[in-house]
Amino acid sequence: MGSYFVTHKFGIYACHALLSCNHHPTDPLMTRLVRTINALIILILVGVIFSAYYQQFFKHERPCPLCILQRLGMIGVSTGLMLNLRFGVKIAHYGLALLSAFIGGAIAARQICLHICPGFPIFGIPVFGLELYTWSFIVFCCAVLSIILLLFLYAPSQKSRLPLNAFEALAFMALIVITILNLISTYMECGFGPCIDLPWSQSVGK
Repeated sequence: MGSYFVTHKFGIYACHALLSCNHHPTDPLMTRLVRTINALIILILVGVIFSAYYQQFFKHERPCPLCILQRLGMIGVSTGLMLNLRFGVKIAHYGLALLSAFIGGAIAARQICLHICPGFPIFGIPVFGLELYTWSFIVFCCAVLSIILLLFLYAPSQKSRLPLNAFEALAFMALIVITILNLISTYMECGFGPCIDLPWSQSVGK
């Protein structure tokens, strides 16, 4: 009888412990960590696009239509993650980010395939030995892996809408600025019509 009582009490304590996991006191810390990772990825992607602008305006490397589409893909990934910061972390927001990453990665892979043949003209100026479209493909792959990690860390408690802290606000403003700059630069290259592919001499800044 005594052993039954001890076993029964132990079972009750175990059930309470399991139920309390859904309300673990570290949930707010996990939510803040997830939001910080979202903001960090946004800032990294914005930095990548800014580096492309450096190549465009300071190295005189005009973007091709595929390059512009890859920039839009990175902005799409950043937009999905920014929705997490503004309206709470949701699976649909990660879905938008993943869709943008897959499309952007496919476009980058397409451009790699266009220039991978021996003797085929190289597009642009290499950065650390790799072309910008190759770096773009690597960035999209890293974005996909990062979002998958965030999905593993997802919990329903992260859905609550929270005010932006300074780091998240910085990511938000950086995304707004890069989006406006992208609209302006795309208009400069394409106007209101379809973007025209560049001759090789212009694409390498000669």
